[in-house]
Amino acid sequence: MPSNASDADGTSTITLGYWGGLRGIVVPIRCMLEYAGVPYRFKTHEYIRGGTTPAECKARWLEDSAVLVQQGLPFPNLPYLIDGDVELTQSLTIMRYLARKYGLDLPDADPGTAARLDMIEAQVNDFRWNLIHYCWEDKYEVLRWNFLKNFLENIPGELSRFSQFLGDRRWLMGDRLTHVDFMLYEALDQYALFSEGCLDAEPSLKGYADRFRNLEPIKRFLESGDFKPWPVLLPNATRWGAQDEPPKTLTKSC
Repeated sequence: MPSNASDADGTSTITLGYWGGLRGIVVPIRCMLEYAGVPYRFKTHEYIRGGTTPAECKARWLEDSAVLVQQGLPFPNLPYLIDGDVELTQSLTIMRYLARKYGLDLPDADPGTAARLDMIEAQVNDFRWNLIHYCWEDKYEVLRWNFLKNFLENIPGELSRFSQFLGDRRWLMGDRLTHVDFMLYEALDQYALFSEGCLDAEPSLKGYADRFRNLEPIKRFLESGDFKPWPVLLPNATRWGAQDEPPKTLTKSC
């Protein structure tokens, strides 16, 4: 529920900042706020569209980041979150903060269970960034393990491992929803967009994604005009760079 209003207790509304009109990596954070029913302001930073050069993107970002430093953000980046005196960047840090604040964590977990949550968080984060590296053709990842060649053929195995971890549980850690479920849902949805039908071989994961998207606050957000499924990445990405419409044909590897 993006809003410019104040919370009921008189405190200022949370501000979440990200690229305007870009899906990127901000959706899990927005879904957490929507699920928790928290009013927030979604502040957008525009990127240069059409024929954008890396130098132009960098110049625009340097201007915006200088303003963020003046606002008190120690490490300016997108996304960022401002909640009163709390000023955060780094998407995982933001999600962990919101999880602790709004009951999407495991507050009474023993050390082993807490470590298991940390483990699946790291695994899901690697999974979502693998797709981003592939679309950007990240030069380091090109050299690492012949990444571009192996990415597509590795998708089914990655999905199978998540399915085995989930087992017959409702959510990744059991009956309690955690911030990692928000991460995994968005990653699965982007993979399914990129590789149509890739979830068909994993019915438990497909059911998991259906359960998540049909949670009432999530469903309402995804069906609203506030959710932009496309474009996914900035204009200078090798694949999935910002366009008005998604490509008519997407890779069908699984």
